[in-house]
Amino acid sequence: MAYYARYEWRGRFRPRTIPQVRIANHIKLAGVLLLLSLGLGIGLPPTVDAAKMFKWVDENGQIRYSDRLPASQVKKKHQQLNRQGVVVSTTDDARSDEEIAAEAEAKLKAEQEAAEAARLKAIQDQKDQVLLLTFSSEQELSLAREKRIGDIDSVISLINKSIESTREKLDKLQHNADTIYLSQGKEVPGGLAQKIEQFTRKIENRNRQLEQKQAEKSKINQQFEIDLARYRHLKSQE
Repeated sequence: MAYYARYEWRGRFRPRTIPQVRIANHIKLAGVLLLLSLGLGIGLPPTVDAAKMFKWVDENGQIRYSDRLPASQVKKKHQQLNRQGVVVSTTDDARSDEEIAAEAEAKLKAEQEAAEAARLKAIQDQKDQVLLLTFSSEQELSLAREKRIGDIDSVISLINKSIESTREKLDKLQHNADTIYLSQGKEVPGGLAQKIEQFTRKIENRNRQLEQKQAEKSKINQQFEIDLARYRHLKSQE
C-alpha cells in the first residue's frame, strides 16, 4: 500500500511519499548541523583552525611571509594573519631594559607633574574662595591695600626717625673722638669707641629694616595687582 504525505506548494498540495519526507528532513538536519559547526567552530579538522601566516620586515627592509616565524624574529615586530590575509594580531619589538626604565621614569614624572598641578589648583581654588568671601567689590580690595601700605609707611617713618636720631648721636661722638683724641694723636678711650661702634651697628640694622619694609611695600602693591586681576576674572565667571 502506498502512503502519501501532502505539502503545500504555491497554493497547491502535491503528494509525497513518507520515505521522501524522511530524506528531506535528514537533509535539513544535516544543513543545520553544518551551519552550527561553521558558526561555533566545532567539528572542523584541526588543520583548518590552525592555518595562519606571519608577516614581518627583514634586515634588508623586505616584507616576508611564512607559516612559520623565524626564531630571530620572535622578539622583533611581526604580524599574524588569518586565512583571508587579515591582520589578527601585531607584536611590537621587545623593549630593552633601558627603554623600560626610561618609560617608567617618564610615567613617574608625568604622575608627579599631575599631582603638583592638582596641588597648585587646590591652593588657587582656596585663594579664590578667600578672595571672594573677603571682598564684595574692587573698592574694598583697594581700601585693604591702602591700609596695609599706610601701616608700612608708618613703620618706615619711625625707622627713619630712629636713623636720624642715632645719626646725630653718632656724629657727636665721632666729633669728640676726632677733636679731643685723634687730632691730638691720642687713642680713643674704650668707652667712647664702644659707643661709636654701637651706634654705627644700630644705624646699619635700621637701614636693613628700612630695606625690608620697602620691599614689603613693593610686594603688597604687586600682589594687589594680581588679586585685582584675579578678582575681576572670577566676577566675570559668575
